[in-house]
Parts: sequence; C-alpha cells; structure tokens
Amino acid sequence: MVALLVGGLTLLILGPKLLPNRPDDELDADSDRLFITELAPSLDGVDSAQMNDIKALRRGAVRVIGIRRGSQILRNVGMGQEIVPSDRIIVATSAHELDALARSHDFVVGLQNIGRPIRLAEDERDETVRLIGITLAPTHPAIGRKLREIPFLSNPGVRVLGHSRPRHVAGPDLANVRLRAGDSLLVAADDQAAAELRENTNFIAEDTSGVRRYRRRRAPIAALTLGLVIVGAAFNIMPVFALALMGVAIVLATRCLDAEEAWSAIDGNIIVLIFAMLAFGLGLEKAGSVKLIVDTLSPWMAAMPPLALIIAIYAATSVLIETVTNNAVAVIMTPIAIGIAGQNGIDPRPLIIAVMFAASASFATPIGYQTNTMVYAAADYRFGDFVKIGLPMNVIVGLATCAAIYLMT
Repeated sequence: MVALLVGGLTLLILGPKLLPNRPDDELDADSDRLFITELAPSLDGVDSAQMNDIKALRRGAVRVIGIRRGSQILRNVGMGQEIVPSDRIIVATSAHELDALARSHDFVVGLQNIGRPIRLAEDERDETVRLIGITLAPTHPAIGRKLREIPFLSNPGVRVLGHSRPRHVAGPDLANVRLRAGDSLLVAADDQAAAELRENTNFIAEDTSGVRRYRRRRAPIAALTLGLVIVGAAFNIMPVFALALMGVAIVLATRCLDAEEAWSAIDGNIIVLIFAMLAFGLGLEKAGSVKLIVDTLSPWMAAMPPLALIIAIYAATSVLIETVTNNAVAVIMTPIAIGIAGQNGIDPRPLIIAVMFAASASFATPIGYQTNTMVYAAADYRFGDFVKIGLPMNVIVGLATCAAIYLMT
C-alpha cells in the first residue's frame, strides 16, 4: 500500500512534467493521416457556450483550426472562445476519432447534404448507414473544384464527414477544400449510396472496417472489469490467468471490444520482444553473469546496519531487474539475501520482502518488466521516456518501500 500510494503520488506530480504529451505532436508530424472536418455542436438549447465546455474538444486528438461564423472564419481561437448554435468548428483529427465524433450525439459532423440528415448510429454494428473511405482518382471531373461543388453531395444518402490529403491539412474549411487526385474522403452513406460510390470508376472505395472505433460509453465496464481482475488476483480468489480470461470474456460479451479488434490489437513485435527478453535474461543467468555481480556485492553488504542493508538489497535487485527478467533476479537474490541476513544475525524476512518488491517495481526501462513493454507500444512511448520518469520513480518508491519494510518488520 505504501509503494502504491507513493508511486501514484509521484506519477501524478512528475508525470505531467516528465512524460511527453504527443497527441498534438502527432497531429503535426503525421498530418497524412488527418482529416479536416466541421462540427456543428449541440448546445442543448442554450444561446452560447465556451469551447472548453465541450469535452471532445479538450482531448489532444482533436485540434481546433478555427470557427466558421457566417461568411467569416475566426482563427487562433482558444478554449475560452464563445460559440453559438450557428457556428461550425473546423477541426483536424484522425479517422478513428472522426468516426467516434460522427457517432456521438454531441455534434453534427461534416457537410450538410441535401435531403434527410445522415447520422451514423452509435452502435457500430448498425448496417443502416455505413462509413466509407474513398480516394479520388485522377480522372475525377471534380479535380480542382471545391468540395461543396462535387456532384455526389446532391445524393440525399451521403454526407462527407472529412477530407484528408497526404502530409497536409487542406482548408480553409471543409466546404472550400479544392480537390486533388489522391485526396481521401470519409463519408457516411446508406446502403444504396454506398453501392453507387463503389461502382463509380472515379472513386477508389476503401474498406473502413479496420478503423478502430472508440466506445467511450462502455469504458466504465472495461475499467470495472480490470479492477475486479486485479482485486481478485490480490486476494487470491482465483488464479490470475483464469481471472484474466473471465475479464476478456466480459469485455467481449458487453461489446467493449469486438473479437476482430482484440486479435488485431495483438502486436507480434511486442510478443517477440518479450520472449527475446526472457531468453536474454536466462542466458545471463546460465552464463553466471548475474551471480558474479551478486557475489561481488555480497562482501560490501555483510557489515551494513539493517536499514542500509534493506536499501542495498533493494537497490541491487532494482538495478539487475532493468536488464534481466524479474523471475531470474528474484530466484538468485533471495538466497543471497537470506545468506547475508544470516551473516549479520538478523531476520531474513525484511530482506526477502525487499527483493520481492524490487523485483516487481521496475520503471526505468521498457524491457525491465513485461507490462512495461506492452505499455511502451500501446502509449507510443520512447525508451528515453521510461528513463526520465522511471529513474525518479525507482528511487522514490524504493526509499519509501524500504522505510516501510524497516518500520513494519
């Protein structure tokens, strides 16, 4: 509990300062994957509101470009900017975020088409309206014209949600983007319109089934399931493997995630890296490298007072765990800790507990612990990010843990 509280507090304080905030950077660096779109916000009957009141705009994955108000476009607007119901917020965002915005009830997304309104269902399995990605072929007669002038917008079964151009966010707004060959459009279309778009030789229709859809309303279910798995494992209600399988079953059954998305989320490179890391640690263990390091440290630890000895054992285990698997280090360090405790005539339990905590508290590298490696890929961290936040975490959590062990045992 001490390690949890101290580690959580440390991360809350140092995390915003030391961890990168890359969503905005990615919007600039990877603009070939961005779509420009317009949002007509639903203000729930009020005359005006601030952009900061709209939760979707506070996410880093949505970059506000400006506000179209009548015939004017307001640039360099801040989150304190007041908006009215007739405003159209011009933003740049990714395909999956655009999909999530289009399925929400907070906005009408994209260009208003003629005829009945087209709205994507929040349930992604609803087949009434489809999300279609199309690329403009060089033969398209609308090349060089503005987006609002292309003929298929007159189809009442189509709405253009966004426009994307490689390495460039076009503008000044969605309606006035001048089309080029190779531009991509994300459109919502009913079944008939979708079939017409696929048959049109001037378009290259793309399957959007690979777009990862955010289901934010089901996020509490996923978070609660994860919490129950952790609590069940902590109290040894069932083996963690069985609990994890039950958690996966709940997440799939409640459609927080589809089976196809679950399989596609498995990163083969990370699995190979984890197994390679285990093999590397086993190789160091079999070669005697780890034992040589520990044998070198043992004479220095033999004459230390109890608290210093706990810190030294913890520090040695923590350093080794950043390059070798936690299981191998724990197996080797535990008998060493028992032997040093016997030489000093003290209870070995505090030292064994120190080894146990140090072997599970590896923060400074993405290869020190398997979960670090998984977070490394999922959150798009760099190796240096782990070092910057991990070294202070190792020191602070380690000292707090050692002090707690010394006082409680």
